[in-house]
Amino acid sequence: MSQFDQNCGFTLVEMAIVLLVIGLLLGAGLNAVGAQMASQRYRESKTMLERANQALLGFALVNHHLPCPADPVLDHDQPLAGMEDRQAAGGANAYRCERSYGDLPWRELGLPELDAWGRRLKYAVKTDPSGGIATYAGDFAGANPTLVTACGLPSLSPCFSLLSGSNLTVRSASRRDGVASNSRVLVSNAVAIVFSEGPQGGSSGNDETENRDADNNYIADAPDGEFDDLLVWLPLTQLFYQLGSTGQLP
Repeated sequence: MSQFDQNCGFTLVEMAIVLLVIGLLLGAGLNAVGAQMASQRYRESKTMLERANQALLGFALVNHHLPCPADPVLDHDQPLAGMEDRQAAGGANAYRCERSYGDLPWRELGLPELDAWGRRLKYAVKTDPSGGIATYAGDFAGANPTLVTACGLPSLSPCFSLLSGSNLTVRSASRRDGVASNSRVLVSNAVAIVFSEGPQGGSSGNDETENRDADNNYIADAPDGEFDDLLVWLPLTQLFYQLGSTGQLP
């Protein structure tokens, strides 16, 4: 082999170094793309949550009640999927919501079904599914066509008034990156809560569990290793202002 041939080729060590550098560059590029995609999904879901909150307010302005949660077990192709779910006429709790927590009624509100991670948004509203039929007063999702007690329909006043209250409470997380944190109250009078389950789709941590137990307490905070729900709420005062300014509240 000539001296020229010897100088023109790469040694195995040189080839290994080149391949290593290429691999490092590709890995860095893929990590950057992955981070950008994750950031984009967060932005899309936050925008979707803001649109959902506005849609709830618009729905209340038109219909004089907030929608009931949708049935979370219905598949997409079923006719009532994404529609507010009420109890049938003639029952002990006729016309009341079937539940106070479930899926956002996306079809009822004219919104996309899924967030950026391919999951339905969750929704809670201040309502009483077992409140009976004697009165619907104070029910923010009340829509009762029964004579004498009728309320919450487009042609009628809402079932709630300026004297009605709500105790849906949103707090900051009780843990941050695995360390106990002082949870503080962010709002104590929300009338509706909407949240995305984030990229993990729910975990066994106390804060994410709190958002799924259908009580009056919810958690909102920046995502970390244990918590990644994205949550917005509709304050009582905002609902009152919008309905009151149009003369819809008694």
